[in-house]
Amino acid sequence: MEKEQLLKELEEKLKGIPREDREKLIELYEDLIDVAKENRQDHKELVDVATLEDDFVIPEIEIHTYRNTGRMILASVSLLLFNLIFVLGPAIAVGSVYLSFWIVSLCFVLSPIMVVTQVLAGGFTSMEFFLSIMLCGIGLAVGVGNHYFGKGLYKALMNYVKWNIQLVKGE
Repeated sequence: MEKEQLLKELEEKLKGIPREDREKLIELYEDLIDVAKENRQDHKELVDVATLEDDFVIPEIEIHTYRNTGRMILASVSLLLFNLIFVLGPAIAVGSVYLSFWIVSLCFVLSPIMVVTQVLAGGFTSMEFFLSIMLCGIGLAVGVGNHYFGKGLYKALMNYVKWNIQLVKGE
């Protein structure tokens, strides 16, 4: 089988894939045949196009086309402005409150360490010790609540983002 005939058969077998990929594969096989000729090997042994029939599977390429690009652009700009005007402010407020609860929780949990420093300094009362233990427990409870609240906040944020994407796509 001559080089040209081999490449034509290969091109016929690769008709289902995109043009750029097909040209790259054909160029690769041309290079392989040239290398085989330089090494004085028979290019028939190098590749047999007949074996491609059974083994070669053309990949299914899913191409998404959207009905109206102008509508998508308008929806994107509208959503951007809506999110900047109405959603960003409350989102920053909720995020700030969430962060402040984490800071309060951390301070409450670390309050017994402050009592230890007072013991070392000499100005220690038993009331401060019990208050610090109580604050540590409250801090742990607030931390657990923050953890679950954060998970719910993340899920709500992801659902909102998915909804925005679906709105832009027109689904």
